[in-house]
Amino acid sequence: MKSHQKIEDFFIQSLRFADHIEKKEDELIAILTTYETYDTARDELQRSTHTLRGFKEEFSNIANPLSGLNFSTFFPLNLPVYSLVIFGIAPSAFAKDVFIRPPEVMHEVLQKVWNVLEVERYFPELSLKPTPRNIFMELYASESEVILFTGKYENALKIHKQCPESLLIYNGSGINPFIVFDDADLDLAAKKAVEMRCFNSGQDCAGPDAFFVASDVIHEFIEKVKHELASIKVGDTTNYKNRVGRTIKSSYIGELQQWIKTHSQHIVYGGKIDSEHGFVHPTIIRESVANNKNYDFHEFFAPFFYVLEFRNTLELETLLLSASFKERGMYVSIFGSNKSIEEKLTFVKILKNKIVNDVEIGNEEYGGYGSHANFLLYKTKKTDQPILISRDLHNILSAE
Repeated sequence: MKSHQKIEDFFIQSLRFADHIEKKEDELIAILTTYETYDTARDELQRSTHTLRGFKEEFSNIANPLSGLNFSTFFPLNLPVYSLVIFGIAPSAFAKDVFIRPPEVMHEVLQKVWNVLEVERYFPELSLKPTPRNIFMELYASESEVILFTGKYENALKIHKQCPESLLIYNGSGINPFIVFDDADLDLAAKKAVEMRCFNSGQDCAGPDAFFVASDVIHEFIEKVKHELASIKVGDTTNYKNRVGRTIKSSYIGELQQWIKTHSQHIVYGGKIDSEHGFVHPTIIRESVANNKNYDFHEFFAPFFYVLEFRNTLELETLLLSASFKERGMYVSIFGSNKSIEEKLTFVKILKNKIVNDVEIGNEEYGGYGSHANFLLYKTKKTDQPILISRDLHNILSAE
């Protein structure tokens, strides 16, 4: 099939698939709420249909579309339908085959979604391969021109070492902090903090790993966050009223428990972990930037608010411009203003009075410029930049 005809067919099928998702919404919600909260399920279905309907505009700048490529894609742990759209359907516009490997804990829910949506009827290039990673690497990734990977940085490099001739498109994670200056709208900052940190029960790589708050307003900010958290219900995700459900990967709970052991004296709210049922309750930890001398930020995958007080802008600036912080640079949500600091944050995307969920659109690039956050790795050339799969693979592979 000629590439232009293929991409036109892709646009038509994407629109039909968006309509199909909406028709199947009730069935999908019932499946997804065994895995994530009702609010999260509704959000990801809306983002999915919006992205599907935006493909034609997204691809409009690609004059000579590639075709006939093999893709292998390693799914993230969260958002099964949205991940399907971004890491499965979008690449199929260029593909002969797209091989999808979900994480083990997602196998069952993604298979159910796959069946309800009749994915291969709309996009026959896609196939689901719930196999162990080493088998998937041997049978599929090793034969693919493009590998899409979401996960740990170290694992991404291992995959490239095994498949050095493939284009590796890496979506990792960032610290994605909040910075709350003393002129911030604290009501808005607290509301947005809870909205982003509790999204998907805190299990989202875009969730903020730290909240840097000016000394003059830190007490008031924490009190407002507590007020927002007072209405958050924790429990079974099949109950639509619960905004925090179980932690999908049990190993995360063990990591949190270990982390809490060294920070328990700084907990000012919450701290409860129900390891038997997998529930991690919203928790606020208050410390200071000065005491975090290693600039070490744990990726919680839980509704944890790690609030760090800064006494002056020099203290904050030293942290933000440190090598360990910059390498995970993706987004930063700023409430209030400080022109001097903002001008130096060239390695992240600055969101003023907003969170990642306010701006993330599947048809636009995602991420920042941190060397461990997101990158393209083709043969020996590594490019640290925000990712847009359609643009990036075309720019690199069409230049061959």
